[in-house]
Amino acid sequence: MFAIVIVNPQRALPPDLLNLFFNILNSKVMSVNFKLVERPNPRDLTLPKKYYASIVKGDDITFDELAQLISKVSNLNYGSVVGTLATLMEVIELQLIHGRTVKLNNLGSLFLTLSSEGTEKAGDFTSENIKKATLRFRPGKRLKKLVKNLDYHKASNGVSSEAPANEITA
Repeated sequence: MFAIVIVNPQRALPPDLLNLFFNILNSKVMSVNFKLVERPNPRDLTLPKKYYASIVKGDDITFDELAQLISKVSNLNYGSVVGTLATLMEVIELQLIHGRTVKLNNLGSLFLTLSSEGTEKAGDFTSENIKKATLRFRPGKRLKKLVKNLDYHKASNGVSSEAPANEITA
């Protein structure tokens, strides 16, 4: 099933996003901003808290912004990119449902795993024993290289305290 999507993106891509894309293409070492987060020891809450590094998250990129970025750095128009990405998602879903690993070259591989309760006899096992399916991602060579070659930069005022469920920036 295909959907026709007509989008007129009003938001221009930020220049730093384009620079990030070109830096990745040129295999330059990328700098990741981090902040410090104070956390308790989960094994012993009586021990003093310690500070650990946590990535300073940037804005999320939407599907439309990703398509717009691809169209700006390639010879494909925006509509072609949207259609191709939408079709790619449908094809990946179909392949995963059929138990196939989807290998996306240097990006990585997508595959499903199952979690189930075991039974003593094979004949006693039913689909009711399956508790959940999990979508897994195994990064490819290019992403592994990117992560291996990262440089780290401490953000200014980069200290926060971590509440049980959320991070609170100081």
